[in-house]
Amino acid sequence: MKHLNLFSMMLAAMVGVSGCCITGDAPETKAPETKAPETKAPETKAPETKAPAKKAPARKAAKKAPAKKSAVKKAPKKLTLEKEIKQTTTPVQYKRHAKRHAAKKAFAEANKDKIKILMLGDSITHQWEYPAAKAAKAKYLDPYSILNLGCGGDRTQHTLWIIEKSGILELIKPQLVTIMIGTNNHRNSPEATIAGIKLIVEKVRARYPEAKILLYAIFPRGADNKDWRRIVNEKVNAEIVKFCDGDKVEWVDIRKNFLTADGILEKAMMPDLLHPRNVKGYSIWGESLKPYFEKYGK
Repeated sequence: MKHLNLFSMMLAAMVGVSGCCITGDAPETKAPETKAPETKAPETKAPETKAPAKKAPARKAAKKAPAKKSAVKKAPKKLTLEKEIKQTTTPVQYKRHAKRHAAKKAFAEANKDKIKILMLGDSITHQWEYPAAKAAKAKYLDPYSILNLGCGGDRTQHTLWIIEKSGILELIKPQLVTIMIGTNNHRNSPEATIAGIKLIVEKVRARYPEAKILLYAIFPRGADNKDWRRIVNEKVNAEIVKFCDGDKVEWVDIRKNFLTADGILEKAMMPDLLHPRNVKGYSIWGESLKPYFEKYGK
């Protein structure tokens, strides 16, 4: 029994070992599977829809620094002669002089029976009241009752406003009136300035028919005879002398007294080449006024 079992076991083992040869078939060798590479369709992404960007809050406009004014002054608009003459003969007030006019009117009202001398003009006349002219004023003007209506910057049209519109001249009855105006009209044509001065003389003459009028030649201006403003003023002087009759209206010309022999205006005489502004310059003017003040100012 044991032998039978052993034989059976041996036979089974032999069959198991050589079983692959009994049939004569080669063992199957499966080729390795070669998978075709997957071709993925390109992804088509949907277009991104961005949310609209939030607008930054509007900034307040920065304040711009004011543009600097050009140092170069624009040439004044050229007027026709007709318009220039209208400008120089139409009464107008400087607003900045309102305070001065008000003070002078109050003075005239308080001293209307005492005022014997009226002075009309621009800053050259006005500056008799400046500290630089104090000594000359004390000597030549203070002994008399004078109303000085000269105003800095005035042109012929402003003097006409004083005569016609201020109401000051209605308060007084002077025996002597001095007029020295026109240098501030230098940008007008000489003809227009002449027309303005002519009207001033006529208006004063009509208001005070018994008074003596002194019409002064416009004082020299600029360093020498080549200064264009002096040239303009000289053309004016050459004509306004004709308004004087030697009786009621007298011409007074002291231009040479301010100049050297060759026509130079020195700063020692007029520091800004326009205003006397010192005792020397105002003393020259005072000496020319002295005989008239002595005669008509008492």
